[in-house]
Amino acid sequence: MNCLLLSDICSDLGAVLETCGAQITRKPFEEAAELDLSGYDAFVVCACGRVLDARLRAALEREVGKGKRLFTEALNSWGGVYSAEPADTTRSRLIVTPAAEIPGLTAGDLLDDACNGYLRPWYAVPGMKTLLCYREHIQAHRRLADFGDETDGDPALWTVGGNVMMCAFQLHDFNRARFAPRGAWKRLIAYIAEWITGGSPAGFPAPTVSCDAKAALSDDAVFAQRKKDTVDRGIRRLRGFLVDEGRGGIREGLRHNIYPDGTQATADAVRTDCCGEAAGAFRFYGALTSSEAHLQIAENLFRFVFGPMQVEGGAFDGMLRWTDTGWEICYQDDAARAMLPALYQCLFLGDQRRFPEICRALDFLAKTTAKDGCRVQRTDRPALTEETLGQLAEAAHGLPSAHYNAYYHAALLLAYRVGGDRQYLNVAERGLETIMALYPDTRREQSETEEMCRLILPLAALYGATNKEKHLAMLHRVTNDLEKLKHPCGGYREWDTGYKANCSRESRGECSLLTENGDPVADLLYSCNWLPVGFAYAYHVTKDERFRALWRGIAEFFIRTQTRSEDPALDGLWCRAFDMELGEIYGCPHDVGWAANCSETGWTNAEILMGLMLPDLLGDS
Repeated sequence: MNCLLLSDICSDLGAVLETCGAQITRKPFEEAAELDLSGYDAFVVCACGRVLDARLRAALEREVGKGKRLFTEALNSWGGVYSAEPADTTRSRLIVTPAAEIPGLTAGDLLDDACNGYLRPWYAVPGMKTLLCYREHIQAHRRLADFGDETDGDPALWTVGGNVMMCAFQLHDFNRARFAPRGAWKRLIAYIAEWITGGSPAGFPAPTVSCDAKAALSDDAVFAQRKKDTVDRGIRRLRGFLVDEGRGGIREGLRHNIYPDGTQATADAVRTDCCGEAAGAFRFYGALTSSEAHLQIAENLFRFVFGPMQVEGGAFDGMLRWTDTGWEICYQDDAARAMLPALYQCLFLGDQRRFPEICRALDFLAKTTAKDGCRVQRTDRPALTEETLGQLAEAAHGLPSAHYNAYYHAALLLAYRVGGDRQYLNVAERGLETIMALYPDTRREQSETEEMCRLILPLAALYGATNKEKHLAMLHRVTNDLEKLKHPCGGYREWDTGYKANCSRESRGECSLLTENGDPVADLLYSCNWLPVGFAYAYHVTKDERFRALWRGIAEFFIRTQTRSEDPALDGLWCRAFDMELGEIYGCPHDVGWAANCSETGWTNAEILMGLMLPDLLGDS
């Protein structure tokens, strides 16, 4: 068979077609208008949203009219079909329809195509059989159990007659663009390739991003070497996000948007929490490797956090700004995560140079904390006068949420250990006891799993500060509950009893990855990422071997799930969503800014890296 592929680039689809036993000839569109098409048996048009030159279209129509096969991809107009301008698919998901007969796929299976462009046909035409459709705001993990009416959705892949198949979105670089889940996409592409050529593909491109999900790490020497490699690669990639070697902070990371050519959008905001957390990762690494360069980066980042990002003077003295754009806003838990690495530096490395600035930041937070030891969700400086700022401390209740307050409490407790200020201990003890009095029915943001994961470090710090058995019992209670959600892969499932979290089953703003309790999905942005530091510190204060074993388990999970890629921009990262059964980055993609493929420099990557290094720093490994 001779197949003409009209495309301006060498693509993943073209590479697959070349393994099907057919003769594939690729021609760019500028050379296609005057081609003699009579010698070809099939045609593939990767149009990327364009309209065909009328001369080429007329010639193609003559050949297709003879019964030759035609596959079009993102072609604006063919036959009776013409389409709207490309629309962003970020809030939509592809669903296999009951009409499709694709080997290995069943009705309701979900396929995610990242940040694509969809050319919606204006109307259906006679003989049109829809194989895939788009629907918005799908609340399901891998499969929509009840597909419902076939007309309930926008056609995305369809056939017309026996020899025309049309795809309304770009799939030619399905591998570079990291369409997920990989297995489902391979089955779909194999079906399309065989439909075009008559032969099954003999191979597929190697994944752009992969991980070593089944690595054997039980041997201590192998574990140590793999941990070192993981940290080295993670630090190397983290360094690529720095602004002026840390003097201007660090960028937030990668957004979830991956475009059809595989380009991933960056998150260029400079967040104070990311800067402080990254400073901790570089500080730990510099201390363990005796690298002056990394120690200097850490110092640059700390100077940035406690320099331009900290308010000087007035009623808001000490407040840590949220971001370079959210300049007048303070989220206490974000501020605490910027402070905690500097507190680790005080406690574990004997370097207390930043302690006065930490105390100024904590004093601002403490004087605006409610009587129950919790603060409001955030402080917006323009909305507060000196009088209303003072009223925050007179309120009976703050927000009893680990998402918003637990790391603030951890920072207070570590500052108490450094400086002995009992005000810090009292506020933190009241706050954590308030949260635990409601637990597990705290005010959840993402999930119940997130609340548990965020409580490990502060409860360990509380026990370390008070040595009270009731506080140790709180730590074990949360740990016991969390262990019920552990997956054989080593991570922890998202779970939310009663779906009470603000972001549970949401799809139009910030969204939990959780669609159904029991989904095998781990959240590395809001949940599991807190555990390496948490378990390491819990072992440090309790010397209970249970916590050493839990740290080892979560460390192995992160060694296995770190990205591996020939692209240095993608090598050495962790992304938000990880399907623990499929062993790949995959999860509900609807979140407005931090969906499955996002990668945060601070509260994902730096937190994990610090947690992998902390036992070595403490001499607990």
